[in-house]
Amino acid sequence: MKPFKINFLVLLLILSSSSIYSQQGIFDGRFGVTAGYTNYALDSNVLFTKSQPGYLIGIVATAEFTDNLELVMGLNYVHHRMIFIGKENLDAEPEDLKFRLDNLDLPIILNYKFLKFDDDNIKIGVNAGITLSFFQQYTPADTSKEDYILEPLALEVKYMNFDQMNESLSINTYIPMGITVEYYNVACNIRYNKGLSDPFRKAPFYNTVYETKAKQSYFNLSFTYFLGE
Repeated sequence: MKPFKINFLVLLLILSSSSIYSQQGIFDGRFGVTAGYTNYALDSNVLFTKSQPGYLIGIVATAEFTDNLELVMGLNYVHHRMIFIGKENLDAEPEDLKFRLDNLDLPIILNYKFLKFDDDNIKIGVNAGITLSFFQQYTPADTSKEDYILEPLALEVKYMNFDQMNESLSINTYIPMGITVEYYNVACNIRYNKGLSDPFRKAPFYNTVYETKAKQSYFNLSFTYFLGE
């Protein structure tokens, strides 16, 4: 996934230059950088899974409709971690296998600020929206275990790398909803991201007869620093 990370960092650098234009009034809104913690959950009838902590980094731009309502748009690199139960072969004992999932997320969110204090320097808002999430490639943290099989159906680990196996790009959707607390130019965001689409619908092992199903969601706690305020 190194090329993906490099491309994201290059894009991050290019888009961060828009903060210069915001200072000149060309860009109507605020611009900031964000980072935080994630906890990804995958529920599937073909895998035994456990949640693990991950992280996100990205950029944020806002546009105000009114004093209380604003549009928040982001571009985030999201590194999820999880555990799948698997084993080396059919006769081996099951063990926890660490996996990762790297996404490029584009959240579009409406934030309504319903409480303000200290001459509007402290603001509390509720928010919800839609997120487009690109890529769906579950890869083992330990590359020496790429030939393992996953419980309970003895799926081969390599088949979890959906985009590589299909030679295509997966796009999934989430509904983010939560609370934002702003203090001057720093915002704390607490959000639950509920997956709308089935992330396994393009899996190489997808089977309509067996009714392969999966649901994904994640919680995130992040901080945003708005530049130039």
